[in-house]
Amino acid sequence: MGTLKLMKILVCILFYSLCFSQSTRIIYEYTFKIDSLNRQNKMKEIMFLDISKEGSNFYSYPKYMYDSLKNAQIKRSTSLRLKEYNFSNIQDKSKVKFFIKKSYPDYKIFQTDQIGEKDYVIKKTNDLSWKILPDKKSIKGFVTQKATANFGGRDWIAWFTTEIPFQDGPYCFHGLPGLILSVEDTNNDHIFNIMGIKKDFMTYDEKNNNTIIITEKKFNQLWNEYKKDPSASIKGLFLNSRVQGSVSWNGEELKESDIIRNLEKRAKQEIKANNNFIELNLYR
Repeated sequence: MGTLKLMKILVCILFYSLCFSQSTRIIYEYTFKIDSLNRQNKMKEIMFLDISKEGSNFYSYPKYMYDSLKNAQIKRSTSLRLKEYNFSNIQDKSKVKFFIKKSYPDYKIFQTDQIGEKDYVIKKTNDLSWKILPDKKSIKGFVTQKATANFGGRDWIAWFTTEIPFQDGPYCFHGLPGLILSVEDTNNDHIFNIMGIKKDFMTYDEKNNNTIIITEKKFNQLWNEYKKDPSASIKGLFLNSRVQGSVSWNGEELKESDIIRNLEKRAKQEIKANNNFIELNLYR
């Protein structure tokens, strides 16, 4: 074996060991269109992929900031022995609510997502079957190669690099012989592009003791039930509380029926406008 070839192998081994000796954060820009009937309206969100030896977490940066501020407020109120938490000065500016957790080396995937105001953890069963193509291009100084796959009811094009030895990527994408730097569906509705890489950061893992682990099939069933009657949980809350009365809102007194009707109207408007999901199969 030549000296130069041996040196290249040693450098790769050293880089690989350094990557897994500490956490690595891959920063992506996520561009998406939430309304298929209003495709000119593009939304953007900064997303983090935190990679460690055990696995990875993929989540929204604005959501992380909101949760961090909220937790800091809880700690402050607790230390001052206050009986109430005041979150009036904290605003959740995130547009993306899902949280993706992958475990290594089996790449089991658990996705936290919402239906209405309720969180669920979906145990994903999808196995990505990639077709690697010869096309290559440079992204952020890295040599990348093209790959295609069908996932979630969409056809996807990804660009990965073997120069960064993580078989991972944004959202649920993984399984290529290197890090996915860019991936988008063929309709250009959902696009993830790498922005940078960071080493020193505070780790974040979403904690929610009230989440329920369900299958993709069950999530789809719950979603269709919610579409038919988005105010069902609110109706149940009033029914179980056995409280009859009214609420004052902006100087106007609202009865129980008014509250339910307003919440249902708002939910239906949101369902109508948010129809272009990243995984069409989950919401069919």
